[in-house]
Amino acid sequence: MVPSIIYAKAPIRVALLVCGTPIPAVAEPYGEYPAIFNNLLQDGLKELKERKTVGPDTELVLEDFDVREDKYPEHLSDYDGILITGSASNAYDDLPWINKLVDYVANFPRDKGAPKIVGVCFGHQIIGRAFKANVGKSTRGWELGWTSTDFTEEGKKFWKEDSMRIQELHQDVVHDVPAGFTLLASTAHTTNQSMISEDGRIVTLQGHPEFTGPIMREFIRARTANGTFSKELYEASMKVVDNTLDRATVAARIVDFFRKA
Repeated sequence: MVPSIIYAKAPIRVALLVCGTPIPAVAEPYGEYPAIFNNLLQDGLKELKERKTVGPDTELVLEDFDVREDKYPEHLSDYDGILITGSASNAYDDLPWINKLVDYVANFPRDKGAPKIVGVCFGHQIIGRAFKANVGKSTRGWELGWTSTDFTEEGKKFWKEDSMRIQELHQDVVHDVPAGFTLLASTAHTTNQSMISEDGRIVTLQGHPEFTGPIMREFIRARTANGTFSKELYEASMKVVDNTLDRATVAARIVDFFRKA
């Protein structure tokens, strides 16, 4: 007799720490970061349902907190995961809201009853700074648009893939791997593309799994128009902006990471 699978009925609850606002050309058609990240995580949940990793009635609830306005979850026990978004700000800036976020991450409880943390782009850099890594501008300038990352052996085990195709939009990087963390992924531009804490409670990504090709295209256009990106960078990134992404599989791994104690 094959034992039946018993699925948990409680929703997967995620607190989104909002650190920025997308440009108007993105926000108007696609929403602010809470909507964009909710779409990402719901895609991940759908993938898990198709794999029968979770039950068909499993729900995911995302609640957003704008940390720039000093808003944080009141009761951590209400959440399975904390997700820190990207931002146009620099993770190394000496600003009250950024300093508070760094301290929040550095002192976050790490027991099994606490939520796990995922940091994306700026969130990845905040986590790096919180654990004493060197965070600053890349000597290689911008990493922009569709990129394929290379996984370390540990990265293949965690992400359950051989590589990750993802959108990139950054010139700041985590230059090293802080003590207590293991490197998961790299590119030719950026050595630390993803890392995991040795206790398995914190995971980061430098890239943007939440950005689709159309979203990325609007960022590239707007920042080329204002002089941020060169014509050469514009042309190179636009050629590959609609390449296939591993969005659903990355999102599924994030959701699965959050839901497991």
